[in-house]
Amino acid sequence: MEKQNKTKILLVDDDEMIRIYFRDVFWIHGGDDKYEVEMATSLKEAEKKVYDEETRPDIIFQDVMLPIKGEDNSPDEQVNRTLAFIKKIKEDKSLEKLKVIIFSSQNEKIIRDEVAKLGVDGYLVKGELMPKEILEFTDKINESNN
Repeated sequence: MEKQNKTKILLVDDDEMIRIYFRDVFWIHGGDDKYEVEMATSLKEAEKKVYDEETRPDIIFQDVMLPIKGEDNSPDEQVNRTLAFIKKIKEDKSLEKLKVIIFSSQNEKIIRDEVAKLGVDGYLVKGELMPKEILEFTDKINESNN
């Protein structure tokens, strides 16, 4: 059976433990036969992967809070940078098939409302779903892409 056309997932998160957990969710629950999971630790790294045709993901799981060394890392500023990144993706016609899922511990209504306005495809709060539920959610998003 040909396994070359795996769905590419990009997790954008600065927390190493979350990255390990996320990769293990797909590996332990059998998702690694369908999904290729990549990681980015910053918005800059994520942007490089998104705009490179070789590394472009089909689905992004995006954290909201991503500090940048030497910059204003107030919560508002971190959220604003993430919103700007999502807006850029959602406005780019060449990326219209790219699904963006917020995967964050932030569950404030104001953030949920802002990302909803930008047209994100889902909002998962870290720690609220069991690993198998994350995989099931991803399967649903992936099916809507095909």
